[in-house]
Amino acid sequence: MASEASHQIEVSPTALASAWRAVGHRIAAMAGSAAALLSLFQHTPVKVASLRGALVWAAIMLTTSLGAWLAEKTWHAQPQEPAPDPTEDA
Repeated sequence: MASEASHQIEVSPTALASAWRAVGHRIAAMAGSAAALLSLFQHTPVKVASLRGALVWAAIMLTTSLGAWLAEKTWHAQPQEPAPDPTEDA
């Protein structure tokens, strides 16, 4: 039986944090816009609706930035397999 190659995707903590932030930026923009639009549908003044949208945007940006920072700080790389010892010939 032929040995099967292991197909694993290796992700660095920097790449993970970068992707996390990029997705977070998009979610924050959509959520902030939606919050402002829903506020306008409730007949609130434009200033209040804008403030609500900005607060939602800032909260999500803060959360995703904190998550990316924690992902970088708590990343545990898998230990590498030890190299075979050339002095031990079997």
